[in-house]
Amino acid sequence: MGKKISINLDDDELEVLPVTSDKVTAMAASLPSAHKARVQALKEAERTQFAFSQIPKPIKAMFEQEAKRRGMLLKEYLFFCLKAGGLDIPDYNEIDGRRN
Repeated sequence: MGKKISINLDDDELEVLPVTSDKVTAMAASLPSAHKARVQALKEAERTQFAFSQIPKPIKAMFEQEAKRRGMLLKEYLFFCLKAGGLDIPDYNEIDGRRN
């Protein structure tokens, strides 16, 4: 037939582990939003070179002038253009590895 199970509910035999405030803080911390998690992953992602083959100098000059006009770095303006083209990427300042 079936086996009997014995359960002891006596509180005196329970081992009480100390809980530090760090543990409580870690347990109570909310999970990051999907956006923040994606931004953090991009921020910490391995870096690689991003270059084009030879392009006409007037096009490069226009790109540089427009970035300057908007008060952006070239990479920042590139991200702006990629976002305007429909890519779902965060703003440059969110994933700039130099920023916390």
